[in-house]
Amino acid sequence: MESISPSFLSDQYELILIVSILAALASFYYFMREWKRWRLIQDTPTARLRSAHQGYVELEGQGRFSPDHPIYAPLSNHECIWYHSLIECKQTILHKQRPRTEWKILYQHTSDQSFLLDDGTGTCLVNPKGAEIISNEKLVWYGNTEWPTRTKILESGSTIMALASHYRYSERLILPGQYLYVIGHLKTHAPATEQSIRDITRDLISNWKQNTQQLLERFDTNQDGEIDQAEWEVARQTAQSRAQAIHQQLQHTPEINRVDKPNDNRRPYIISVRSQIELIQKHRRNALMALTGSLGLISYIAWLLHAYG
Repeated sequence: MESISPSFLSDQYELILIVSILAALASFYYFMREWKRWRLIQDTPTARLRSAHQGYVELEGQGRFSPDHPIYAPLSNHECIWYHSLIECKQTILHKQRPRTEWKILYQHTSDQSFLLDDGTGTCLVNPKGAEIISNEKLVWYGNTEWPTRTKILESGSTIMALASHYRYSERLILPGQYLYVIGHLKTHAPATEQSIRDITRDLISNWKQNTQQLLERFDTNQDGEIDQAEWEVARQTAQSRAQAIHQQLQHTPEINRVDKPNDNRRPYIISVRSQIELIQKHRRNALMALTGSLGLISYIAWLLHAYG
């Protein structure tokens, strides 16, 4: 039996040491991330929309779609308040002279349409864009056409269907009425303060300029085919008068609460069908596992340095 050269042992020692240090750093980073989320979710008080402060808040309530903007999942056609859709195609490739089957993504889309959260004291719009979304409804089914012909799927397809089909369709859903935990940035928008009379006037004139013929018919009083300075002044006064009426209407429009992703990336934006207690338990468990792994790797690194350093 051939002996292993010292240089080979030295090379392997350095590689193992580097990999172990990187793994320990990654484990410690994951521990810090999960620990911060655990403490943040546990320490942030749950607010009620009726009295919630502006800024970073924690909310709980039922998810509902806006009656004016219903959401339908594009593959299953289920009514929902959020979806992530995926179409994959089965492909057989050669790997080391052996055929191997893998699924190639052909289409994927995630809903970015806002939905309502109702906590019993009020409602707010929730913008899912940029959120970490945890759902518990997942559908997987199969077919032989690029776009599914079967909709309103209620359960996942069988293994036999998977073997016999060339396409796989999957969707993750949040359904109306599901209880949600949301932590993000709350801001109340008052339509009357979002736009001033000056802003509305500018927008009206800008819109009128896009239709030259209509603008001439309305304000070209001398019929010379141009809007002179005096006619522009009439147009401006007309737009200002219309803007004042619009602004007056906006003052009677109710304020809108809206939750979005915080500007501070250190603060997570989470929309979850799991309860606050479940999330706390999950992040605490992940933090403890990562800490255990990190300490174990540090001990292993110390042993390597003592044995071979």
